Amino acid sequence: MNKNIFVACDVSSQNEILDLLTKIHKEISGIKIGLQYITQHSPDEIKALSKFKKPIFYDGKFFDIKNTLVESVKSLKDLNISYATVHLLNGLEALRAANQAAEKINIKLLGVSVLTSFSNEDLNQLGFKDQVDEQVLRLIKIANEANLYGVICSPLEIKIIKKIAPNLKCFTPGIRQNENINDQKRTMNAKQALEAGSDCLIIGRPITNGDPRKNIQEILSSLN
Repeated sequence: MNKNIFVACDVSSQNEILDLLTKIHKEISGIKIGLQYITQHSPDEIKALSKFKKPIFYDGKFFDIKNTLVESVKSLKDLNISYATVHLLNGLEALRAANQAAEKINIKLLGVSVLTSFSNEDLNQLGFKDQVDEQVLRLIKIANEANLYGVICSPLEIKIIKKIAPNLKCFTPGIRQNENINDQKRTMNAKQALEAGSDCLIIGRPITNGDPRKNIQEILSSLN
């Protein structure tokens, strides 16, 4: 079974992230840095994470007009990152342009569909007429047409995504090993998500809360 696990490093200090990665870098496939970390750290600090020799996933979730989106992607050129996220709500034209810019600097773009913390009720409150699964499918078709490398989706949508866009890689947050789902709403455990077809698991608090070494070993053991 594929055991690609990116640890979501939702920390604020450089010491915290270095300490976490020192403990578990041998057991993980990659490093995901999100807004909590990105907004507080310099390009040099981000590049310093390369010492762990793992692909770095820059989860900036860019969402803007086409020109700004493209220039934001270009700005990632020297950070030694492998993946970056953009919202699929940017639309087809902007996504195509952003993807072309990303390919020139060897970065794989991943499209964010519907956040795993959202439910049907949340979408309705925001004025979307579709249910979550319908909205995800609508956005996945755009990601596929824009030729993105992959998408960020909940475990619940993987199978249907693979049916309509088998070339898109599915990066899957919303992984919970027990009933404590925190602020997530559309979840599975690690083994269930991989069996559903996830190409890469994105796991944060189930690894980082408590003893990271113990947590990652328990997750890996659950996949056997």
